[in-house]
Amino acid sequence: MMIWAWRPNRHRRYRRPKWALALCTALVLLGGLGRGWWAGLMEPAEPQPALALALLGKTIVIDAGHGGFDPGAIGVNGVLEKDVNLAISQRVAALLRQVGANVVETRTSDTALADSKRADIYRRVEIAEENRAELFITIQANSIPQRQYRGAQVFFAAGSTEGQGLSESIQQSLVQVLQNTDRVAKSIENIYVVNKLAIPSIVVETGFLSNSAEEMLLADSRYQQLVAYAIFLGIVSYYSEQPVSGF
Repeated sequence: MMIWAWRPNRHRRYRRPKWALALCTALVLLGGLGRGWWAGLMEPAEPQPALALALLGKTIVIDAGHGGFDPGAIGVNGVLEKDVNLAISQRVAALLRQVGANVVETRTSDTALADSKRADIYRRVEIAEENRAELFITIQANSIPQRQYRGAQVFFAAGSTEGQGLSESIQQSLVQVLQNTDRVAKSIENIYVVNKLAIPSIVVETGFLSNSAEEMLLADSRYQQLVAYAIFLGIVSYYSEQPVSGF
């Protein structure tokens, strides 16, 4: 998915590092400590009550962008965006389910949701509405003609306070976990799935397929798991600030 080139923001607002608490908590509860960082990411333990409390029963749509006849962006070395999107989306969904979330995936294989691009996009919105989702997160990868740009970045609908909060939580987690980007969350106005839904709806651009080095990272299963984990931690951080109902 093409967005635009990034420019540094010298005036970005400081936020207290909630990611640190979320990271430590999630690593402990998912079994990351004591078995090594990668072991904890690849083989999480059974869900534990503390994390499940924050996400228990939350209906979250994880949308793997493109698919089927629509490959999305094609990397400089031939990596297809639709494959990267699906791999990361499935990993995010698995992590969320382990802590009690009700996850709806728009696709779980290399298929389109309709016979045309427009109908496919409409169907993604319908899935969120039919399932009465509380969050909609679409996973994409960026591509632009200038090959020097890189870094994951999150976008939200202009004017959406909740979407901004979710985006900033995930962006902060991506920055801290991946340690290869200093981008900031930004508002966007021309993405149908973000603007159409009334719930917090965001686009997570996981990196630039137009950058050869980042393309290779995005095609690596271990890096895909790390990106998914960063997104997961951002969602945990977002919900940790929300009031818990029913107790």
